[in-house]
Amino acid sequence: MLALLKKKIDRQKLVAVCADEDGIMLARVSRPAGQPPILDLCEFHSTASISVQGADVAQLSKSLGLDRNPCVTTLSLGAYALLFVEAPDVKPAELRAAIRWRVKDLIDFHIDDAVIDVFEVPNQKATGKNAMMYAVVTRSNTVRQQVDLLAGAGLNLDVIDIPELALRNISSLLPEDVAGVALLYLSRRNGLIVLTRQGTLYLSRRLEAGLEQLGGSLDDAEPKLDRIVVEIQRSLDYYESHFLQPAITNVVITPLPEPLKGTPEYLAEQLGISVRGMDINSMIDVDPPLSPDVQARCLLAIGAALRQEGMEL
Repeated sequence: MLALLKKKIDRQKLVAVCADEDGIMLARVSRPAGQPPILDLCEFHSTASISVQGADVAQLSKSLGLDRNPCVTTLSLGAYALLFVEAPDVKPAELRAAIRWRVKDLIDFHIDDAVIDVFEVPNQKATGKNAMMYAVVTRSNTVRQQVDLLAGAGLNLDVIDIPELALRNISSLLPEDVAGVALLYLSRRNGLIVLTRQGTLYLSRRLEAGLEQLGGSLDDAEPKLDRIVVEIQRSLDYYESHFLQPAITNVVITPLPEPLKGTPEYLAEQLGISVRGMDINSMIDVDPPLSPDVQARCLLAIGAALRQEGMEL
């Protein structure tokens, strides 16, 4: 605590440090009032193994001055459950305790080992059903490992977030988000469909297929893309019926390290709505421009660094 008090922390910028099995992604963002966000750091660093990531993060923190800003990170897909549960009718101070009882039979480990956070979804009362909310549930030792890795590297960890909300932060910058947009994110091994409108995350759906499973050509990818089409359509139908929102007519694909030619056109033909790719360079202030490969590798870190609200695990 005393060491932290001695540091001069620049809270005008937020740094995101996220790790996966391939390496460490870094992003640092400031958000001047009335201007596009400014991304002044965006890098991906490959690591030899997960076991040495702590030392690599410490070295990067020191060389890039990452300890001068508050830090956010994200849990990896598969390290947590995002559950859509009925909102208990209790006082705010009693909410987490009530949610623990709601989710204890929905997870595959003991509730005493769980860390839980929640966030609400608006525009549900008109459905005539009980209001629902999202609960993020992960193991306490997963959180402890994240804290130990980043705090041990000298970083000022403020928040542990989830990929769905990092992607929401990015989709909120899209012009399509005003009316509602479906964001398709594909990593190497899996993916996410995220539905947002006016900066609110309404729905997300995980995909088991990633870029590795899609193959190198559209012909190879079509069977897997057909499954993605089904998942997108189910998500769009649920969004429209459950939340009583106008139909979403735009899908945006997050940057890919290498373009899968014909994918937007194929998805558009199957779904009957507009589908396009994303370029981070057109959404935020970044110089020099980011290549598609860097955008793809660092997307979750960029999204995490765009965070504004205060929820944390």
